[in-house]
Amino acid sequence: MEHGILTFAMLALVLGAVAQTQQELPVTRVVLFRSGVGYIERTGTVNGNTTITLMLREAQMNDLLKSMVLVDFDGGRIQPVQYTSRDPLSRTLSSYAINIADNPSRAELLERLRGTPVELRLNRAVGGAEVTVRKETVSPPGSPETEFQLPRYIYTLRGTILSVEHQTIRLAEASEEKPREHQEWFLNLLTEQGVQTVPLSSVASFRLLDERLQHELESALRTLASGLDNTRKAVELRFEGKGRRRVLIGYLTEMPLWKMSYRLLLPEQGKPLLQGWAIVENTTDEDWQNVQVSLVSGRPISFIQNLYEPLYLRRPVFRPPLEEGLLPFTPEAEFATEAGKAPRARRTTEEAPVIARMAPSASPAPSLIESLAEMQRSVQEMAVGQERGALFEYRVQIPVSIARQQSAMLPVINQSIDAEPVSLYNPNRHAVHPFFGVRITNTTDLTLMEGPVTIYYGDSYGGDALMDTVEPKGERILTYALDLGVEVSHDLQATQSQILTFKIVQGVLHQQVKEQRTNRYRLTNRDRQPRTVLIEQPLEGAWKLIEPSQAERTRNFYRFRVQVAAGKTATLQAVEERVVEQRYGLLETSDEVLMVLLRNAQASETLRRTLQEILNRRKQITELQTALRNRQERIQAIERDQERIRANMRELDRASDLYKQYVQKLTEQEREIEQARREMETLQQQLQEAQRALTDYIQNLAIE
Repeated sequence: MEHGILTFAMLALVLGAVAQTQQELPVTRVVLFRSGVGYIERTGTVNGNTTITLMLREAQMNDLLKSMVLVDFDGGRIQPVQYTSRDPLSRTLSSYAINIADNPSRAELLERLRGTPVELRLNRAVGGAEVTVRKETVSPPGSPETEFQLPRYIYTLRGTILSVEHQTIRLAEASEEKPREHQEWFLNLLTEQGVQTVPLSSVASFRLLDERLQHELESALRTLASGLDNTRKAVELRFEGKGRRRVLIGYLTEMPLWKMSYRLLLPEQGKPLLQGWAIVENTTDEDWQNVQVSLVSGRPISFIQNLYEPLYLRRPVFRPPLEEGLLPFTPEAEFATEAGKAPRARRTTEEAPVIARMAPSASPAPSLIESLAEMQRSVQEMAVGQERGALFEYRVQIPVSIARQQSAMLPVINQSIDAEPVSLYNPNRHAVHPFFGVRITNTTDLTLMEGPVTIYYGDSYGGDALMDTVEPKGERILTYALDLGVEVSHDLQATQSQILTFKIVQGVLHQQVKEQRTNRYRLTNRDRQPRTVLIEQPLEGAWKLIEPSQAERTRNFYRFRVQVAAGKTATLQAVEERVVEQRYGLLETSDEVLMVLLRNAQASETLRRTLQEILNRRKQITELQTALRNRQERIQAIERDQERIRANMRELDRASDLYKQYVQKLTEQEREIEQARREMETLQQQLQEAQRALTDYIQNLAIE
């Protein structure tokens, strides 16, 4: 079987028709965000009707479909954007009239073209073929100066493909006893002379005479060529118009977060110098040449939605209902109308069709291009290198060139700032020593993004620090090394309590207590230079700072400033207090707690009498409960003794004296049990009355 693909002549014919001139627009502007995306802008000029093809990675398609902006500034029109589908290539190829998805051989392709008129170019004479003679100039080998005119015979045959078949051909030579066999493919063609069979080995090339099928084959080959690189997808942008025009293409794509790093130079004299460098990475597949780069802080919401993948909805399949055939009938005639009466009224204007009532009457909305132009102007107005809402833009003033898959450091800040050397002590960071630090004030007009800071002190390396985002005029403290010249001891003293108020409401004792605690710090400076130490103390709950009266305050800490001279010791006492409210349910609170409250010096005389009354009533209840318990225990003891006596009596003679003594003792015990039970009933009633009286007494208390 012949498995060769289309001949080179056929490929050249088809691909030649597919090829077209493409124009490229360079990247002229890049805006990088802190949300993992970057805005790519391409600008340039086009002439007439122009197609621009972008080759993008498949991972970029969703962002492009979500965000792409196209603008033709000089009156042109933007045509629909076409791009390579994500459907499997075989599915796309199968949609064409000629399916070449399975890599068909020439015989298979011709078989699929049955019924199609074609023109064959043959490499030898075949009956019915037209012969065209062309003269070619040739030179014999070794004599290039000698030329001959030789005829070249071209054989063509036109017809409609009827079928393709293969036959077994036997080749026998005189020296062979058994003939050789091979398969030969033949094309059956319907020509003006009738059905003609042509060996495929004689066909040098063929051409489709059906323009529609020729276009389908070209489209299929173009699709096949676009699928050679599965990682890149073609996006065709078509601009329609006359003359030279300015156009813009903008879209978002995934980009690494741009980063900032700083260098802070602390000279012995003069103002410190801050240098800020932005780290930018070009992870695209295209070089950036003389590109305007902008870096935007903040984190706008950014997400990926799968717009590139075709989505097919599964629909239920219903069989159409089968109804009985209808028989013809004759409609009845309408009754004649009375004279002078109008026939049935037609629909009035108010009853006009809904579509007619919905017809637009207002002027048309502005075109998309006009809206985009306004958007472009508004963006230019905002992007002026300063804060706009929650975002801030660094616009690099000079064009930037970065090769593909390369990175660059761009100078953003190079200005003097205000800085004060300090030492920062936080016992949670280091229990003994503070950290060398510097308090900087952002005296620039730029927002300083977060990033690492390398600090140079004098002529040497001081250390590294981390900086949060600092707005203009904002302050931050950068710590970069451990200050071994200063030692700090920290002591938290026991909490002291003082009762402020008492009150009783509905059986609940409310007590306000003021608690006070003291943190003591002792700072020893063993260095020859004085220190300004900032002590950080955590903010906790409702604790309020009393001493010192003034202190810096951050989100989570107080900061106390302490000056420590060289070789000296300084102390700091930080006093905090809070007022807490304690509640005691007087019915549930133990006697021990009530005794403590009773002895409290801040308790009023009324409160003391009330608490004493509660204790007295509780004592009475306790005595009643004890009496009840004693009676119950006595009854249980008698019942146990009675069981013993009855066990002994079962072994004795009823006429014996001991038996009679047991009977007398049981009788006395029964009288005692009855007496105890009567007393228990009385005690139980007294206990319930006492408990009820205590509850009512407590519930009705109201002491402020």
